[in-house]
Amino acid sequence: MRVFLFLIFFFISNRAIAQQTIFNVPSANITEKNKIFLQHQSSVRANSPKKFWGTTNYAAYGLGNNAELDATLFNLNSPNSNNATISLGSKITLPLMKNSYQPKLTAGFSVPISMQRQGVGHWFYSSGSFVIPETKTRLTAGINNGTKQIFGRNVTCFIGGFEQELNKDLSLMADWYSGNHDLGMSAFGFSYALPREFMLYAGYQIPNSKRVMRNSAVIEVAKEF
Repeated sequence: MRVFLFLIFFFISNRAIAQQTIFNVPSANITEKNKIFLQHQSSVRANSPKKFWGTTNYAAYGLGNNAELDATLFNLNSPNSNNATISLGSKITLPLMKNSYQPKLTAGFSVPISMQRQGVGHWFYSSGSFVIPETKTRLTAGINNGTKQIFGRNVTCFIGGFEQELNKDLSLMADWYSGNHDLGMSAFGFSYALPREFMLYAGYQIPNSKRVMRNSAVIEVAKEF
């Protein structure tokens, strides 16, 4: 709890334009050219016989032309996951048409490198998205393929996302990975713009299978510099 309070007050004391993920699924947003995007995510399971705190930390650098370089640090957890991983890669988003539906194709790859002798793997994803103009709702759907360094085992699965703008500061969000792996879950919540262009994201994660994980709360803080 002290960690969360520290993070919230730290980020308030200093609104992000982009986001690298919805919660866990890669978003259609791209970091602006020559900008740096930073995001911290914590997942907490407190009311369970097996208490858990997991973190994921993202960084991105905007290259221009709808592309960015990404670095992600996975699985700095308590209890120890025995599979802390750093992943380096890139994402590109291609606007298909300039109209009110704002259709986009998003694709990315990453090379996850285990910091605890679990080897080197891969992560590929591709998705399409569009906006419903009347409601300002963005829907995302695609496919994902990755290895044990990120997902706990080698997987190919479907991904989906939902983003609903309520006003200039507040949006509802949800995303989903199919399958029974470390990211096989649905996440539901909201994003809120804080002062000085920081963003707060908060929600609840429900796994596809209790055999893989338990329900957890998730909180993120982010900013583009």
